[in-house]
Amino acid sequence: RNFAPQSPPKPEYHGTEVAGIIAANARNGIGIAGIAPGARLMALRACWQRGATRTSACTSLNLARAMNYAIERGAKIINLSLGGPPNRLLSRLINTAEERGIAVVAAYDPSRPMGGFPASHPKVIAVSQEGVTTGKGYAAPGRDIPTTQPGGGFHFVTGSSYSAAHVTGLLASNFERSRTRRGTWHALEHTDSKTRKIDIAATFE
Repeated sequence: RNFAPQSPPKPEYHGTEVAGIIAANARNGIGIAGIAPGARLMALRACWQRGATRTSACTSLNLARAMNYAIERGAKIINLSLGGPPNRLLSRLINTAEERGIAVVAAYDPSRPMGGFPASHPKVIAVSQEGVTTGKGYAAPGRDIPTTQPGGGFHFVTGSSYSAAHVTGLLASNFERSRTRRGTWHALEHTDSKTRKIDIAATFE
């Protein structure tokens, strides 16, 4: 669904890249397989691509409408591979998601105080790129990651958005196996206290 009336719906790079890391189809002989290829995605467009630059812009209202849609329709995990200034409306929606057992994963931006918002929110799972020093959250691969692109095929991407996508996919994969909130969050229990890297092998023991 399109919650960004500022631009007509069209395939965009950032959303396609994040979605591919999370849930690209497996065994189809095309490109890559996602971390949780069996997951179902709600493609909720709250941001829009700025021309050919591949950067995206969002409004808090667009994001709030998309988040509310996801919450009301029973999403188990919400990915927010984005960052900006704190917002009271979005904070309230994150609190609502947490109360309903929905995991909210956000990208940690080291150039912003406390990783930017929503990563700075205490009830968000903040994820940074490996090797980045942070005061909170988790670390996951985020450099030269192969993923899907609009029009077919795949290419390589770098950034904490894609680190957050890895953790989102891991949580989704755990939910597929357990069908419980406890099982979903099990992935985060096996984390190195110094590097904040998640031990994926231990997660699936």
